[in-house]
Amino acid sequence: MNVAHPLLLAFALGRVLIGLAPIVAAAPASRLLGFPAAHDNATARLMARWFGVRDAGLGALVVMFLDDAQGLRKVLWLNLATDLCDAAMIAVPLARRQGIDRAALACLAFACGGALAWTLALTGRV
Repeated sequence: MNVAHPLLLAFALGRVLIGLAPIVAAAPASRLLGFPAAHDNATARLMARWFGVRDAGLGALVVMFLDDAQGLRKVLWLNLATDLCDAAMIAVPLARRQGIDRAALACLAFACGGALAWTLALTGRV
């Protein structure tokens, strides 16, 4: 295992934990991010859990490919692309002033933090 692996493992486990949060604790996760209580309904929970599975899977892929440099690089690009696309989609309710600025900014912080982590990994800075 090379020196980058502990940090990559931490990034991956962080992504898995972010994914598990809406699956095991949807209401507290929603409140923690700052979503209005009125938005906590079955539809929102389904969508959150759906994306939670995606995040957990993306983190698991990093762990699976830690000892396969070529495969790992592809998985890191996939994680980076996902976070950049998430950031773009999160910007929509901010630009449209849809009343969820606090939650959107919190989610944007996670997406940008993730994008930074994957960028650092891809450029060999971790």
